[in-house]
Amino acid sequence: MKNDFTLLYVEDDEIVRENYSEVFRTYFENVISTNNGNEALKLYKNNPVDVAILDISIHGMNGLNVAAKIREMSSETIILMITAYSDNDKLLKAINLDLFGYLVKPIVHKELDDTLQKILAKIPKEATLQLPNKFLWQKNSKTLSYNNETVKLTKNEKRIIEILLSNKNKYLSACEIQEELFEYTNTEDSSCNNVVQLISRLKKKVLKLYKHEDYFIENCYGAGYKIIVT
Repeated sequence: MKNDFTLLYVEDDEIVRENYSEVFRTYFENVISTNNGNEALKLYKNNPVDVAILDISIHGMNGLNVAAKIREMSSETIILMITAYSDNDKLLKAINLDLFGYLVKPIVHKELDDTLQKILAKIPKEATLQLPNKFLWQKNSKTLSYNNETVKLTKNEKRIIEILLSNKNKYLSACEIQEELFEYTNTEDSSCNNVVQLISRLKKKVLKLYKHEDYFIENCYGAGYKIIVT
């Protein structure tokens, strides 16, 4: 039975990737795929990925390095590795990546089905996050609301919220946010003022809309920005 979760699938064999993408679409509403580790990270940053299925041997950055980068950004994304028998020794390097598990090629259909069912059972069914001061964030639709009223957000505002939530309860500097948001660091602007202004405008918009001083992004001078999620 399908759901509204998003799967990132990385496999460098085009035929295998297309075939398994079709299989995965019977389990997940949204399946995004690539053959390249570097491209996989870009897709991860720009999509609300719930599950990542990664082949270890892929072009660009290998699957284990992609998993490590994903784990740096989120402790919640479920990661499943696909390996060849010859890759088994490499899995020792993944001991600290909190993997859901791994499957060895050639994949047995029943084993795959059992694993995916266990993964789906582990994902929280409720995709709504309670933010500070009664704000709500709908993860899949990337929607911010307050008192059942939706806040109209720009693409960059949505991404800033996603970036902060993927590092929830942790301060990020404006420049760290800028690097994830635009995938570069502006060396001519050491204060990353473009991000500071984006967050400031978002705050003004929200506070003006609801006529109060309560907000959901915490700003600490010298530390940066964070969203506290309990």
